[in-house]
Amino acid sequence: MLSTDMDGTLLFDGRISDADARALARWREAGHLVVVNTGRSITALASALDGTGIAYDYAVLYTGAVLLDAADRVLAARSLPDGLVDEVLDVLSAEDPITIFCTTISGDLRLRHTHLDGTALLTAFTDSTTADLAGRAVIGIPLHLGDPSAVDRIEAIIAERWGAHLTGARNQDFMDLIPAGVSKGAGLTELLAMITAPGGAHEGETLRTIAVGDSWNDMSMHVVADVAVAMGGAPQDVVAACDDTTPSVAALVDRYLAYEATGEPGAV
Repeated sequence: MLSTDMDGTLLFDGRISDADARALARWREAGHLVVVNTGRSITALASALDGTGIAYDYAVLYTGAVLLDAADRVLAARSLPDGLVDEVLDVLSAEDPITIFCTTISGDLRLRHTHLDGTALLTAFTDSTTADLAGRAVIGIPLHLGDPSAVDRIEAIIAERWGAHLTGARNQDFMDLIPAGVSKGAGLTELLAMITAPGGAHEGETLRTIAVGDSWNDMSMHVVADVAVAMGGAPQDVVAACDDTTPSVAALVDRYLAYEATGEPGAV
């Protein structure tokens, strides 16, 4: 099983390379599983993959809060308590510049927008108010920070005010506020347990996992994987926590498929 991050791992400047797309197809044709493991929502993942021809077997989305199968059926989902978005918006709107988003199963909203620098990470968000959340379960609250040095201060606010319900996952100049206990690693662990359990699609199988990512929110995924691989441009502490690095997903796939074909340990 290859568990791959999206932004900064597969997706660069809003595009996935043909080489990476073909490599993922070869991986699946060889009988292996592809899991997209990302902070993106259902809507944002669909937007990123549109026109690429990339297929996946499972997806771990919203930084681990939602699991999907290949047919985009929700296998599991965790949401935030009612009313928590209003509290977060009231408190964090004092941070400036900042853009505060809100992700749900049925669509994504932008609630405050004072950080005007563009980003390709979040492309399908509708300008809205909290009134537009009526009847929707909120999965996460992504923040786009104009001042990356604010991360430590915001993490302290989250821990003090909402630590029982909310945690923050850092990704470059973004922070995803997600249900407490949720992470990419926890999502991957839950998915593995689900599909190998009695009645699961891979009942009784032992699946070897390879995780590849580029940022701090990937580290929990790296911890639970059998092999942890950092992108070459990842922060040094992320690289140090991994077993290996790769310049691209295609290069990683090619190495492992070559090892399967030749049995030469040097290929891995």
